[in-house]
Amino acid sequence: MSIFKFNKKRIFVAGFITSACCILMVIFPTIALYSARKGISLWISNVLPALLPFFICANFLQNIGVIRLFKSGVFPFAMSVLSGYPMGAKIVGDLKRDGEISMREAKRLMSFCSTSGPAFMVGAVGAGMLGSGMLGGIIAVAHYIGAFANGVLYTRILGRDPAIEISSLRNGSSGRGIQESFTEAIIMSFRSLGIVLAYIVMFMFITDLLHMCGGFSLVESQSVRALVKGFFEMTVGCGAVAECGSMTESMKCILSAAIMSWGGLSVLGQSMSMLSGTGIPIKYLFVSKLTHSIFAAAAAFIISLFVL
Repeated sequence: MSIFKFNKKRIFVAGFITSACCILMVIFPTIALYSARKGISLWISNVLPALLPFFICANFLQNIGVIRLFKSGVFPFAMSVLSGYPMGAKIVGDLKRDGEISMREAKRLMSFCSTSGPAFMVGAVGAGMLGSGMLGGIIAVAHYIGAFANGVLYTRILGRDPAIEISSLRNGSSGRGIQESFTEAIIMSFRSLGIVLAYIVMFMFITDLLHMCGGFSLVESQSVRALVKGFFEMTVGCGAVAECGSMTESMKCILSAAIMSWGGLSVLGQSMSMLSGTGIPIKYLFVSKLTHSIFAAAAAFIISLFVL
């Protein structure tokens, strides 16, 4: 009975939030259309070209069982670094659902395999928003140092499982041919990227609505306002950091590194979708991303003392 009441409460909350969003889109159709167009444009021009090849390759390697030749943390971390959010979460989620890793190992991997890509940090944020590729490089280095420190912290807290012996390819891969595995990888990739698109559009609408209603203007400090925006969506937050004309380059690096490592509620939602069915609680992911953000900000501060 208690479980039923708990599920009923969750359904009520989800239904209320969804209904509220529908009503807001009807009341503010211009903002809804603008946010959707902006989100879809961002997805088509940046997210899709950057992530699709990596998603297809990762899914294909998983389908044919090649990733079992790697230690559990090597492949998800490498793909996360190369392609960015939410690739690491997707691979960890697949490994957990397929029984390749335990819950403890999945949680440990998520502490350092949820990262942004260097091209986005150096190119889009550094050169594009802050006007300096060097600043983007500092943000990227601090971001990955923060991920390493986060991994060390949660490995000490959670411990780690012994390496899984390689006995055979993943169950089910032997019955599929190469072409069938590749076709399935393509379908799975577009499904995952469709989920990413939905979260981008949703949080674009939320941030645009808050901006129009003057929600962000209630915060007088530009730096705090940028952090608040970054709490919802990292791209919007980094753009707000770039608009702070009186802020020093060092502070811009620190705030941007913190925002990129946190990822925003948008990335949190994307990651939880990729981890669906694994049992990893959102509270754990929330806390682990928060500590990653703190570590990255501290690393950016130290690096900026010597570089800037």
